[in-house]
Amino acid sequence: MPLIDPVTMSAAGQPILAKPSLPIELLPTDLARHFTHAHPAILLAAYTIRFPSLVSDPVPTLLSSLLPLVIIQASYAVICLPATGTATKLIKKAKPGAKKLESQSRAPVVSMPIPF
Repeated sequence: MPLIDPVTMSAAGQPILAKPSLPIELLPTDLARHFTHAHPAILLAAYTIRFPSLVSDPVPTLLSSLLPLVIIQASYAVICLPATGTATKLIKKAKPGAKKLESQSRAPVVSMPIPF
């Protein structure tokens, strides 16, 4: 009897495919857009400035840079990411002069058979 890995194989021998996760949409504000681009540069600059002390004495350097890192990451999460369960996709508005969809334009018509 062949061994079946319960994590990666199903009972029928077919691999279980995981549902791919979708990317998180950022908030549609100017501050979020600018901070999204500045965030990696801030992190890179922080580690570049601390690099000599990081090489010479890594543990105290990492411990002392933990609080600024937490502040940077928390501010990114607050400024750029939407709250859990909210949708950031914008609803498209109908263009002026565009035809309405049939389901929106009129009520459903109920037809009755005509007796003969």
